[in-house]
Amino acid sequence: MIIVLCTRKLKERTPGKWQNFLEWMIEQVENIMLSSIGNRNNLFILSFGVVLFLYLFIANMMGIPFSFVAGEESFVWWKSPTADPHITMTMSIMMIVYIHFIDIRLHGIKKYLLSYIKPIKVLLPINVLEQFSTSLTLGLRLFGNIYAGEVMLTLLAGSIVSGLGMCLLAAVPMVLWQAFCIFIGTIQAYLFVLLTMVYIGQRVNEASHA
Repeated sequence: MIIVLCTRKLKERTPGKWQNFLEWMIEQVENIMLSSIGNRNNLFILSFGVVLFLYLFIANMMGIPFSFVAGEESFVWWKSPTADPHITMTMSIMMIVYIHFIDIRLHGIKKYLLSYIKPIKVLLPINVLEQFSTSLTLGLRLFGNIYAGEVMLTLLAGSIVSGLGMCLLAAVPMVLWQAFCIFIGTIQAYLFVLLTMVYIGQRVNEASHA
C-alpha cells in the first residue's frame, strides 16, 4: 500500500516527497547490499530488503502513538506486533529459511550441503548450531528493544489513573520517550535488514569459495 502510494505519480525531474522517501529507502538498502553482499543489482534481494524494512518500521511504530492502557493493572490492549516474541522469532526463522533458500537457489543443493563440513567435517555440529543461534539472536534483539520501550510507555501511561498531578508530571517524559522509541524502532528495523543482508552475504560468499 505504501509503495503504491509512493509510486502513484512518478516524476523524473521534480519528484514528490513520497517518491523521494521511497528512493531514499531503496538507496539505503542498496548500500547495505553493497557493503554486506558486494552486489547492489540483485532485484530479487533488493525488493525483499525494501519490503522487510517497511514492514518492520510500521510494526515497530504501531505501539507508540496507539499504546492504549486500560484497567487498574495497566493492561495493554494495543501494542506493536514486534513487542511479541512469537512474532519476532517467527520472522527470524523465516529470514533464516529465506537465506538458505537463496544459497540453494544460487549454488545448488550439493554446494549448500558441503558448506556445513567446511573447513573440516568435525565442524558439522557447530555449523548447524550456528544457524539456530543466528535465528535466536536475530529475533530476541528486535523483541527486547521494542518490548522494553513499550513497557516504559505503559508505566508512564498508567500514571494517568493516579491523578491530575501525576498525569501532568508524566506528560513531558512520555512525549520524550515516544520520540526515543521512534528512533529505536527505526534503528531496529535498519539493523534487522542489515543483519539479514550480512547473513545472506556470508552464505553466498562462503558457498562461492567452497
